[in-house]
Amino acid sequence: MSDGEEVFVVQWIPDGEVKGIVQLSHGMVEHALRYERLGTVLAENGFVLNAHDVRGHGKTAERAEEKHTGMFGLLSDKNGFERVTEDVHEVLEKAKADFPGKKAVLLGHSFGSFVAQSFIETYARLIDGCILCGTAGPAFSLVALGNIVARMIAFFKGKKRASPFLKQMAFGAYTKKIPDSVNGQEWLSRDKDAVARYIADTYCGFNPTASFYCDLTHGLIKIHKRSNIRKIPSDLPILIIYGSADPVGGYGKTVEKLCAIYRKNGVKKLTVKKYDGARHELFNEINKAEVEGDVLSWLASL
Repeated sequence: MSDGEEVFVVQWIPDGEVKGIVQLSHGMVEHALRYERLGTVLAENGFVLNAHDVRGHGKTAERAEEKHTGMFGLLSDKNGFERVTEDVHEVLEKAKADFPGKKAVLLGHSFGSFVAQSFIETYARLIDGCILCGTAGPAFSLVALGNIVARMIAFFKGKKRASPFLKQMAFGAYTKKIPDSVNGQEWLSRDKDAVARYIADTYCGFNPTASFYCDLTHGLIKIHKRSNIRKIPSDLPILIIYGSADPVGGYGKTVEKLCAIYRKNGVKKLTVKKYDGARHELFNEINKAEVEGDVLSWLASL
């Protein structure tokens, strides 16, 4: 990257003609290799899936710890949200150089969808479309409170200290509508095997630092400012996909709020798809084949 740090990048490449590039921005406390099935499906249909482990995650964090330049759950020593947005820009530019002349689409899931929202407010002209999955719209009061708490914990306990309290504050209520919850991760998917794989994955589910939550809440406040939303080109095709049982998007409420704000601020090519009963990780849900098909259909329409 332009600041000297290394990020782990993986690609799934079609055997034949390349129709386009899908750049993945993955979610919080997970990693790019979890998207192997999606990468295979996209490659079989002519699309490169270009994915990197976000700073503080996966093999990127593992390498940073070896070099003593970073750690799990830490985006950056300063301006972390902006830094990971810039990383997407730089990784995508490299992929576009590898496959010149091909259309490029940014796919952001969960935390990655917030980074994607930041990207389309900054670098939208570099892509031909954007997919937001497991995303959320503005919740200014809650986010502002979270930012204050995160900054206080970072100040008094240290910004690089892992914070179980902040993780509980962020995720603790996510299983409240799942009466038979056993492990606290069922909100991710109705597919029990997918949830079990997440729990068993040592790159998933760790406690991020207080600094991470400072960056996250700062980023959420920033991307949902009207002045920034207005920077999104009106002709940029955007696909928003979400599950009706996803607590991250307020069970659809804040997602629909985001859609309304986008439309009000001039976004003309917005497609929204709701999956009844689906939870947070649509690409690991019991109806993932349906989701994949809808994504492929939308990609073909560009």
